[in-house]
Amino acid sequence: IMENGIDGPLPGTILKRCSSGIRELFDKADLIISKGGGNFDTLGEENESLRKIVFMLLSKCRPYMNHFHVPLHHPVLHVISEY
Repeated sequence: IMENGIDGPLPGTILKRCSSGIRELFDKADLIISKGGGNFDTLGEENESLRKIVFMLLSKCRPYMNHFHVPLHHPVLHVISEY
C-alpha cells in the first residue's frame, strides 16, 4: 500500500506529478490495485498503463452509475484487461 506522494489537494493520481521513485515502482509493477473514484478519473488518462490497473471504487454519482451500469453506492471492481 502506497500513497502517490503528490503534495497538495488532488483527489487522484497524475503520474507526471508523482516522485520519480513512485513512477519507477508503478512502471515495474505487474499489477496496480487503485482505490477510489479520483484515481479512476485521473489514472484513466494514463493510456499505456491501463493494462495493469484494477480499479476499486464506489459508484458515488450518476456518471459512475451510467459508466459501470450499477446502482448508486454500489462497489465496483473494474478490470481494464485480463492478465
